[in-house]
Amino acid sequence: MATQRIDMANPNGETIRDAAAAGQGIELHDSTRPDVAPIVLDDFLMAVMRGEVA
Repeated sequence: MATQRIDMANPNGETIRDAAAAGQGIELHDSTRPDVAPIVLDDFLMAVMRGEVA
């Protein structure tokens, strides 16, 4: 599964929506906080975002 890396210091909503629609994973990171580990949204969480899980 491909993963889109999203910088939460400058989020791009279109990229997030496109990744969710395409079934890709998302890795959230904050370029202003390199000491904080990224958050990876796995298949289940992406399905929740797409509304496939109630």
